[in-house]
Amino acid sequence: MKTNKKKKLSGCKDKGSSGRKKLSGCKRAGKTSANFSPRSADMTPKTFFIKTFGCQMNVRDSELIAGNLLSKGYKIVDSPEEADVLLFNTCSVRQHAEDKTWSEIGRYKSRPRSTVHGPLIIGLVGCMAEYHKYGAFKKSEYIDFVCGPNNIAAIPFLIEAAKKTDNKGMAVGQRQRDEFIYNTNFQNTADKSFIVITEGCNNFCSYCVVPLVRGIERSRHHEDILKEIKDLVSKGIKEITLLGQNVNSYISPQSTVHSPQSKVTFIELLKMVNEVEGLESFTFMTSHPKDASTELFKAMARLDKCAKYLHLPIQSGSDRILKLMNRKYTAKEFLNNIDEYKKIVNAKLSTDIIVGFPTESKKDFLATKKLLEMVKFDNAYIFKYSVRAHTQAATLKDDVSLKEKQRRHKILLDLQRKNSKIKK
Repeated sequence: MKTNKKKKLSGCKDKGSSGRKKLSGCKRAGKTSANFSPRSADMTPKTFFIKTFGCQMNVRDSELIAGNLLSKGYKIVDSPEEADVLLFNTCSVRQHAEDKTWSEIGRYKSRPRSTVHGPLIIGLVGCMAEYHKYGAFKKSEYIDFVCGPNNIAAIPFLIEAAKKTDNKGMAVGQRQRDEFIYNTNFQNTADKSFIVITEGCNNFCSYCVVPLVRGIERSRHHEDILKEIKDLVSKGIKEITLLGQNVNSYISPQSTVHSPQSKVTFIELLKMVNEVEGLESFTFMTSHPKDASTELFKAMARLDKCAKYLHLPIQSGSDRILKLMNRKYTAKEFLNNIDEYKKIVNAKLSTDIIVGFPTESKKDFLATKKLLEMVKFDNAYIFKYSVRAHTQAATLKDDVSLKEKQRRHKILLDLQRKNSKIKK
């Protein structure tokens, strides 16, 4: 049975990570650290439950994690009360998302620290794990290991380590995922699936932690993506969504012996996906306005399987705020893109908006409101600015009061509800 006393920290690091020395307490690649202090070696956790927070990328990551564990003999269960292993796949984009996760983990502090198969094991996975690293154990003593989003292939080894030692486990900092993790053969739905085509982000928007927690942008090879899609279609999947933090900046890595053609662009990839036999429809998200183009819109209009829908985050209608956000476009450039999209595709359109960014004045806010009135998005996801440590925006004074953020948030929400009714 686990003890609740403060535990010694340890962890592990994959090849390709940033040179930090390997730490003890984590079973990796069939080898076990010599300093284990077994506590239930004859007890093997058989059931697991994953609680997912955040974006579609996290939803897909949870499927990949589940598939990997199922291939190791574990069984997925429908409730945390049935599980021997609890995994929290987390989001760090806003403080509210983190607060929900810590609160959820806190619910299990009174649960018995043993199960019929041995000790209850709790893992913090995803962006919060990468963001906090060792600090996560200080925030919650109930966590047995942390695992960053690029290290998710290590989760079975972290669980094994947690069974055998009182040391904490950690796997973070890997630059790129192992390709096999995308082929673990598990989907939550029978006819739809997400497909990750890019990982990480190079935009470094001043408010955003994505480059910090998911790393710099990497595109998967187009052959691997197409193979994954074809495998899924053979299992009954009819609709897919191509995913990336900046999906339309995709460009396939350099050609190989097996694929002698030059690098494949995002538009070329869309054409290849459109030709997959048996696939009925596909879409993609999230796009960045700086990488949107007339050529992309023409491809969307022309490709018969491509869903006529675009999610294009504006974030602010003020050029001054957009510059502070490091968004790399102006409101006018964004509106020109929208005009082209409406002329060529003339289909559904959604966006993201942040209110109360540092120094946002009444004039800045009204510019955003005016843009929302002009474009009349079908949907808009509107958020109050949340300070994220280690971002450039965190160096600015968060000088818009919470009360004013809430007021501006409500004004835009009410406006968007009106716009959505008109579009229906």
